[in-house]
Amino acid sequence: MKEHADIEWKDFPPPRSAGNRPAGGEHGDSWDDQPVVQMRLGDLDVQALAEFRQRAGMAEEGDAALVEQLQLFHLKRAAVLLFHASPEKLVAGAYIRIGHFNREHELIEHHLLGGHLFAQLQRSLELLEQHLQRGPADGEALPPERYPVPLAALREALLNAIVHKDYASGLPVQIRLHADRIQLWNPARLPEDWSVASLKTRLLSRPANPDIAHAFQRAGLIGGWGLGIDKLLDACRGRGLAEPVLRREQDGLWVEFSLLRSARPAARRPASALPDMPAGHVASKVAVHVAGEAAGEVAGEETSHVAVYAAGEVKSADTSHVAGEVERLLRACSGVMSRKALQDALGLKSDANFRTLYLVPALEAGLLEMTIPDKPKSSRQQYRLSAAGLAWRRAAQAG
Repeated sequence: MKEHADIEWKDFPPPRSAGNRPAGGEHGDSWDDQPVVQMRLGDLDVQALAEFRQRAGMAEEGDAALVEQLQLFHLKRAAVLLFHASPEKLVAGAYIRIGHFNREHELIEHHLLGGHLFAQLQRSLELLEQHLQRGPADGEALPPERYPVPLAALREALLNAIVHKDYASGLPVQIRLHADRIQLWNPARLPEDWSVASLKTRLLSRPANPDIAHAFQRAGLIGGWGLGIDKLLDACRGRGLAEPVLRREQDGLWVEFSLLRSARPAARRPASALPDMPAGHVASKVAVHVAGEAAGEVAGEETSHVAVYAAGEVKSADTSHVAGEVERLLRACSGVMSRKALQDALGLKSDANFRTLYLVPALEAGLLEMTIPDKPKSSRQQYRLSAAGLAWRRAAQAG
């Protein structure tokens, strides 16, 4: 991967000290709610607004109506970060810094990713996936289901960093890529009554940047229910991987993912616990059993786990947190389809956006499968719903 400095250091004004951080005033209590007096609607990136309209299903809205619906008039700091082509030139530290280090902790390459927040998310995910694809011997690229960390988990960590970052700090989100771990540091301030331990409990959604969070919610990237950490942990647990380490230090929040396989394997039920299978069951023949009715009810309780039985073992696919993009893909997939056919069915123009936000998360979740799984980059590769994906769609249709 070639290094490319997307923006130069000289483009950034010096960071503001903590004492000079702007506080909320008559326009609201959050940093992102404050107006930027010199900003005009024509200063926003037309392409960024168009892409957001498509993602949020607001195709009929003009730019002014869209910004008004997002409650960003008079143009606020949130509007600059969300839709300006180069917000890093107007807001100190409004970019993402990614460094790749060797085993001697020497910097191999670094990337400074600017642009509006949606572009920063997409480009960061692309670089993270490239790192995950590298096999132990740097040979054939790993398929998504063999990534040492689910891309979905990294996506949740990155979304959390972008939405909850303390943008008044003047510091960028920083990601360190090592051979054995991925570390993400976010200059975030937790509410006074919160701790790192409490992040793993069910908390109400209290975004540090409500206007930014609202836009990301409208775009279908977050749920707005404070379940981001839950989804992050579930993505790792579902693969039998160690949970990421969360710690608060250096005026920010660290999230560290181990790239080493956890000693704790994913739970599997013995063959004796499986429902009766027909004689002469072939290993490649997959049967699907949805616990309870298609609506997912068992003994009066809701369940979101689909059990897929194959070759004498069972794998449980947790479908309780199906991202909006994955849900759209599952509904659009009909039979066996090529990548282009799926992308066209979703009406998406960006290949990278389709891969990082739709295709890979669906593959990682076990809801979509390749027709040539041993050759993930084959030009003849096609995709279809897995047994778990079919069961999810039936349950969704019944509900």
